[in-house]
Amino acid sequence: MIKQEESYTSQCSPLSPEVSKRYAEASNRKERGMYVTDGVRYNADAVGAFNILRKYLSVSGKQKELSVTGLKKPDIIKVAA
Repeated sequence: MIKQEESYTSQCSPLSPEVSKRYAEASNRKERGMYVTDGVRYNADAVGAFNILRKYLSVSGKQKELSVTGLKKPDIIKVAA
């Protein structure tokens, strides 16, 4: 197991050049589970996980091309509680 520091991972766009305070925009988390940037909706948890992976790859020095295609346009399902 590798422990990865996760600051700003849920506040940075998956399209930002890097995951850091410089690119963090907490206002992009519009509602629970939804991250919106440049008019495109993403699942907020998926963005956080994607950015944790980006941070790991950056710190470890491993190069890998990642695609955000699977993160776009999440379905919204309202469930009565």
